[in-house]
Amino acid sequence: MASLKKRNGTYYIRFFTKIDDKRKQKALSLGTSIKREAEKLLIDYEDKFERGEIDPFNGWTPKMEAENKRKKLPGKHISMKKASDQFISSRSQANQTTKDNYRRILNMFMDQVGTTMPITQIIEQDIRSFCFKSDLAPASQANYLRHLKVFFTWLRKTEILKEDITENIKSPKIPQKITQKTVNRKQLDKIFDAFDVYNQKMQKKGFITKPEQQRLWFKPMINTIYYCGLRAKEAVNLTWEDIELSENSKKTENFGVLKISNSETNTTKSGKERIIPIRKPLYKWLKKWKVDQGNPSDGFVFPSATGFNRWQQMDSLALSKSFKKFVKLTGDVPNTVTLHGLRHSCATDLLAKGVSPAIVQKIMGHASINTTMIYEHLDASNINEAIKGID
Repeated sequence: MASLKKRNGTYYIRFFTKIDDKRKQKALSLGTSIKREAEKLLIDYEDKFERGEIDPFNGWTPKMEAENKRKKLPGKHISMKKASDQFISSRSQANQTTKDNYRRILNMFMDQVGTTMPITQIIEQDIRSFCFKSDLAPASQANYLRHLKVFFTWLRKTEILKEDITENIKSPKIPQKITQKTVNRKQLDKIFDAFDVYNQKMQKKGFITKPEQQRLWFKPMINTIYYCGLRAKEAVNLTWEDIELSENSKKTENFGVLKISNSETNTTKSGKERIIPIRKPLYKWLKKWKVDQGNPSDGFVFPSATGFNRWQQMDSLALSKSFKKFVKLTGDVPNTVTLHGLRHSCATDLLAKGVSPAIVQKIMGHASINTTMIYEHLDASNINEAIKGID
């Protein structure tokens, strides 16, 4: 039997046994301050203790166990310093900033394990202890692990190591604020600019030769998601029967409506059907798209470009990846922006323009008004506009 105890920030494992009918215990340092690492070691060592493979009451220690594990690791016996130097030299295509970042993180890691440590004797626990320190923010933990994963993957590929010891280490989830995922209209236009540049480049090179390769659906579909606050699955399930475009928009300022409904094959997240007014900027995109498609009365609004007919559905995951591709190609739009962030952008934009939260709730299909109110935040430009002229 064994248990954990934390003392001065470090976890200890306590073993319990009976010797001559007397209950005895032995506490040994695990050398880690990370709870999940300590719990993992507890399960491993307690199991070995019960099977009689280790005897903590007669000289065995976790340090000895780690050393034995190091000795069994196969690979080339070169030092951590030499391996890191070879790795940096191999990054010939990386820019200097990237090389400097790898050097900085590897040097920090060597401060922990030692520059002369044989690369074959580094174990998973060393990586975890370095990356998952309790005083590091999740973003920093993920950054350290990402760099070490590239390093140890290289060691395996070059056969310096026979296995990648970082393979089973998962990166921590980095909490993101809603504002990190959203875009404003100017940023969305920059994403469209990147889309145009990419298409022109691929056409020049001869990689795009057919209409379906041009992603002609991209701008009208992304604008529909942005202006109507649609989820990815709602967008790919949208049919022309769900859209009513006004014929007299100039006279009435009514541009039509878009309906999100439940069906046998698709159910909305909240289970609620909703009617969304089509806004003026979107009306032009949808009108042109419908004409370009031959004015269909049914079928998917945005069918798969590689499909045989208008009832061939687009894949929502492929849609998300396609959008992310052009976000990354846009120089000054944060890489944290996501397709689902366009839904957040819609709610934020409507509230900023003074639309009632109750109306926004209905447009977004939120089950609770509290969900809608999450988007009622103001950025610096909103604040400046709000206080103009108050005196």
